[in-house]
Amino acid sequence: MSQFVIYITLEKYLAEWAHHSLGSPIVFPAQSNENAIIRTFIQKLPKGTIPIMNDGNMTAISIPDSKAKPAREYNYIGVRGQKAIRECIKDLFKRNLWNEIGCLSDSGVGVNALICAWCEMHGIDIDRMETVRQAFYRMREAYTKKGINLRNFSREKSRQEEHNLYKPHKPAQTCTNTNNHY
Repeated sequence: MSQFVIYITLEKYLAEWAHHSLGSPIVFPAQSNENAIIRTFIQKLPKGTIPIMNDGNMTAISIPDSKAKPAREYNYIGVRGQKAIRECIKDLFKRNLWNEIGCLSDSGVGVNALICAWCEMHGIDIDRMETVRQAFYRMREAYTKKGINLRNFSREKSRQEEHNLYKPHKPAQTCTNTNNHY
C-alpha cells in the first residue's frame, strides 16, 4: 500500500467496523475487490479541483499500489467513485454480519443480545447497535419476501428427520394375487 489516502464519508457504524477490521487508515487486502474498485476509479486530480481533505468526519482509505496508476499522481476519487467504494464497504459489512449472526439467530439467544455482542466484538459503539440490528432484519426480510426462508425454526425437528432417514424401514407388504389368470 502507498502512503497516499483518499477520504470518503461513511456512516458511523460502518466507519467503526471498518477501522476495527481493516485498520486506520483502512487497508484492504492486496487482491481484494475493494482495491479493484479503487484502482478503477482513482484518477489524477482534475485541474481546478481542490483535493478532498478530512473534515473530521471522513474515513481515510489507503490507495493500493499500482504500476499503471501510481498513487503519487493518481490520488483523487470523484463522487461516483466514492459511492462505489462506500457500497463495497457496506456489502463487506453485510456479508460479515450475516456470516457471523445468521447461523446463530436460531440458537435460543435473542437477536438483540447477539447483535449487541457482535457490535462489541467488531468495535461498533453500543449507541449504533440498533442501526446494525435493523440492517440484519432488513437482509433477512428481503429474502423472506422472495420466498427464501433463511431461518431454521426447529433444530430438534430437523435432527429427528435426519435420524429417521437412517432408521431401518419395515419391509413393504407384498401383494399376493390369488387369481392366477395368465
